[in-house]
Amino acid sequence: MKAVALALVLILAPSCGVLASLRPGPTIAPLISAKFLSVHLFIGDNGDAQEKARLPGLRDSIAGALPAAWATATGGRGQLALRTDADIDVELDGTGGTSALTQHKLGGRVVSRTIAVHTIDGSRRLSAAELIVTTLHELGHIWCCFGPGTTDGHWSDTPTGFSSVGLMYSPMTCTVRPGSDPVCPSVFSDRELAEMHLTGP
Repeated sequence: MKAVALALVLILAPSCGVLASLRPGPTIAPLISAKFLSVHLFIGDNGDAQEKARLPGLRDSIAGALPAAWATATGGRGQLALRTDADIDVELDGTGGTSALTQHKLGGRVVSRTIAVHTIDGSRRLSAAELIVTTLHELGHIWCCFGPGTTDGHWSDTPTGFSSVGLMYSPMTCTVRPGSDPVCPSVFSDRELAEMHLTGP
């Protein structure tokens, strides 16, 4: 077994003609809660023929697993529902690139958020399991991570070994066996849950 680093990097870029700024600090909404989060998961228009053929199956697999993955990641403190009129849009982009959360602003206030999840890493087509972890990581960026001990929205004390706890590192440390998908962290840490307002009364 060897350790690999799965790079899940946050980039905030202008989109839709409104401003998105680079990690200005936590923002309040539109009202959005990790306790009751809704996601609109949809397929984008990008990708080669092979990837476009794969995207519907990936979407269905991710949609089927994401609510339980969110509940597990939040230690049962959060619920996630798939809806078309959701808190946040998550697009499966059938190209290579850096998966990212974009916050759309109008008059200095966040009015909507979009996540682009790229399904290809270099020459490798990512599995549904890997894309679920990527989606969890990007959803975590709605609240995490700001202030001391962080760099560009990630914790600055990146661990050297694998742990199933802690989703907000970059790169994220995973383990992989030959012929198998990487096994990546699947649970938010206590400090991540605190950033997400999922601790205390």
